[in-house]
Amino acid sequence: MKVFNKYGSKERLFEVFQRVNNVVLNEEVLPKERRQEIIEEFVQYCADELKLEDTPELEISYDNKDAQDMRSYGLYTPHQNKLMVVAVNRNLGDILRTIAHELVHHRQFLDNKLTQDSNTTGSEQENEANAMAGVLMRNFGKKTPDIYE
Repeated sequence: MKVFNKYGSKERLFEVFQRVNNVVLNEEVLPKERRQEIIEEFVQYCADELKLEDTPELEISYDNKDAQDMRSYGLYTPHQNKLMVVAVNRNLGDILRTIAHELVHHRQFLDNKLTQDSNTTGSEQENEANAMAGVLMRNFGKKTPDIYE
């Protein structure tokens, strides 16, 4: 992320803010390693809750162009057994919600509930994925409050 301000670089701004206000600013509250660990724990939690014997391959993208191309932050491709989730400039809780949403679509695929129009806004499958993703994320958040960075 590029930050332009009268203090120069982002790092210089953070340094001045700390000296003046005695507060340390971070771009992310959690280290990347911990974020990855939480993502892996969350995928396993969702797999258990959705009764998935195995999960699709998960690709985390840090390229905003992927979101622009998909017109979405997540994509499930059933015949490739793959999920893609865009994580750039997003809170961890929001990333997890997208992962859960796409895993619900995987469960729907296994149950032969997906159709050509399942990804249409307001479809039964899309509404179920939205609702279940929220429940999964909030329940996981009760035992792992780090997700609310």
